[in-house]
Amino acid sequence: MPKTRTKRRAQPVTATKGRLAYAEAPVPLPPIHISGQEKVAIDTSALGSVALGKMGKSSADTRRRINHFHVLIKQYSKLEARKRAGAGLDAEQTCAVDQEIDRVSKEMAEMGGLDWYQKASLLGQCKQRGGDTSRWLVPRLRELGEDKRRAGSRLRLLDVGALSCMNYAKERKWIDVTPIDLNSQEPGVHQQDFLDIVIGSTSAQDKADNTDEQDDEDAGDEADLFSAPFDAVCLSLVVNFIGDPSRRGDMLKQATRVLADNGLLFLVLPLSCVCNSRYLDDERLQQIMRHLGFTQLYKHHTAKLAHYLYRLDKESAKSQAAKEGSAPLFKKKLLFSEPGRNNFSIVV
Repeated sequence: MPKTRTKRRAQPVTATKGRLAYAEAPVPLPPIHISGQEKVAIDTSALGSVALGKMGKSSADTRRRINHFHVLIKQYSKLEARKRAGAGLDAEQTCAVDQEIDRVSKEMAEMGGLDWYQKASLLGQCKQRGGDTSRWLVPRLRELGEDKRRAGSRLRLLDVGALSCMNYAKERKWIDVTPIDLNSQEPGVHQQDFLDIVIGSTSAQDKADNTDEQDDEDAGDEADLFSAPFDAVCLSLVVNFIGDPSRRGDMLKQATRVLADNGLLFLVLPLSCVCNSRYLDDERLQQIMRHLGFTQLYKHHTAKLAHYLYRLDKESAKSQAAKEGSAPLFKKKLLFSEPGRNNFSIVV
């Protein structure tokens, strides 16, 4: 009789049901850093070394792991917000919140933290896993004539949450890209929080990097990164990464500050954020964007993603910002009550 071949399966790090980390070479635990929020250092003495989560064998498997990481980030953001509010919490309840924060932080670390998340997302950018969203943006920019700029005047594009500095390499003759990310995976991607950018000043991270050992030319290049507003900003699958609806709104507001007048905003969200949410749909999103001074130029939905390209009227944005009070105008409002919908929302 022919021998039957048994398939070897990856062994989980722990026996906990539903754990998404798998055995591989142990790596140090990275700090968890949620945009606009404090860093959470994980106590490595308690955990020892934790195995880095493996990439999925299929795109569906990798997406499932990435989605679970998103869920953990949302849980963490809600717990941190509750802890900061503090109202009505006694000592026992405060302790319970702290323990839950530790549990969620530990699970994110066991998955490999932001390093794992970004490597998994970068894997998803290759052609075999669906391609990167810049491939949709570039033809739209050509249709708008941005590739016909006068000689020496390239389109200045800020790529937020960039996983690779090569996304616009083929268009370098007419696109001058500045890729940034909270946890850079490549030397060409600058480590920078989008919400901390002030146009006309260098970033805090770049200031720290410009040590005496670097030559004057390098220091000057870093100082020029945010010296002037950008012609375009790319927020591709980063707004949904933020767990707090108000911070998502802050990211859209920040885009109005870093863009030049008539600048372009490229926004990409998972399709479920606008087609299967209790609190947001296309119409609601467009109301928010119009309020911020944006006019929609293009909209394109695929089976998984929602692509939008907007143009900014700077004067309208400034006028709306001057009118804003402390209370949000676009609150978390229930639009659909059917079961099975998610809770994604944007508060502005």
